[in-house]
Amino acid sequence: MHPFTACCLLLALAAAAIQAGEAGLDLVILKEKGPRQCWITAENADEMRWKMTPDAATENKTPRREIKSVEYAFQRGSSAFTQGLEARERGKFEESAELFGQLAGGEREAEIVVGSLQAGTSWELAGKSAEAAAAFAKVVEKAPNHPYAFDARYRLGMAYALDTANAAKAEEIAKKLDEDAKGAKGGQQASVRAAAIRAALALKKGDPAEVRRQVSRASFNPESERESWLHFNLFMADAMRAAKQGKEAVQIYERMLPALTDDPAAAARIRLGIGLGRIDSDRLGAITELLTLDAMPYGSPDQKCEARFHAGRLLWAEVQAMPKEAAADERKAAFAKDSLFTARMLLTAAANTASNHPCKAQAAELLKTLPPDEEEEKARVKAEAEAKEKADAKAKAEADAKAKAAATPAPAPAPAPKK
Repeated sequence: MHPFTACCLLLALAAAAIQAGEAGLDLVILKEKGPRQCWITAENADEMRWKMTPDAATENKTPRREIKSVEYAFQRGSSAFTQGLEARERGKFEESAELFGQLAGGEREAEIVVGSLQAGTSWELAGKSAEAAAAFAKVVEKAPNHPYAFDARYRLGMAYALDTANAAKAEEIAKKLDEDAKGAKGGQQASVRAAAIRAALALKKGDPAEVRRQVSRASFNPESERESWLHFNLFMADAMRAAKQGKEAVQIYERMLPALTDDPAAAARIRLGIGLGRIDSDRLGAITELLTLDAMPYGSPDQKCEARFHAGRLLWAEVQAMPKEAAADERKAAFAKDSLFTARMLLTAAANTASNHPCKAQAAELLKTLPPDEEEEKARVKAEAEAKEKADAKAKAEADAKAKAAATPAPAPAPAPKK
């Protein structure tokens, strides 16, 4: 081998080894010095402790104020973290929670914190509030000083606030956050989260004046507090929609949507909320949003089922609302025919889904009330006529055979043998 070629090969192998090593390190972006590859050992609100490699003997410290962002090694490549995100984007919330739970079972503080927070989020989306609370509590108990601990306490407080039996625990968390807000430890972050928890408590109690007061104080920053901002705004919008305040809910949803271009799972939930929020005030607008969600590659089976059922029933309502004279208008008649076809298709998809959402049974019942499809009805009539024709032919053949048998004389008896 030529010496130059050998040298190039060695350099290439060395570079590959360095890249492989860096791939296993965390990436810290410093505000002034740029990116740094290192191994984070512990974090709190004031500083980050780190080593150059996992096995290095020397531990260093960097003030939190100098750090712009952090990307842990397990957040890159194929890992429980990335697989958990992918499962959540597909609407497989329980699968996602289990994957994040695997990450939370790691030994690193970062794995416990990030894995537990993400597992709690997925359990919430799956409607498993007890499992979500347990995941958030794990962060609070095992990493109370981590920068993400405020978010964990907030999410735990919100989970408790929605459960009447745990309302006192929610208030206790809010009080502790108030205490942190008075000192240097929490400041505005703690105060905002305490207000959010109390807004949920007031909502549960049915105190709209207190809800408004606390919501005005719960001013999350959509850039620096993205996860909590998203969670609280979704919570309030969903609550308003459930309280038949669809227009107000849609306003919140629409303000959030532009910030979610990189979060398809959250965007799917927003689309569903907008569609459901417009049902009473803008039926065609609701249909458009629900059909948009149906066409998206994201969204859980429950979300798809709900969107298809409501889009189908609204389209059928549009057909029913058309005046009888519309049948004489070729364009309107074609629209009614197409709408009915689409409604039947959507309701059939909702009724046959793998979801156990209540809309599945409702779709099956509504399908029974729809007039039959013209083509299907023609095929049914034709099949019945062919079946009748075959049955008649068979009956005639059997009757002819019997008649022929009756008309044929019996053979004469054989003569007796001579003796």
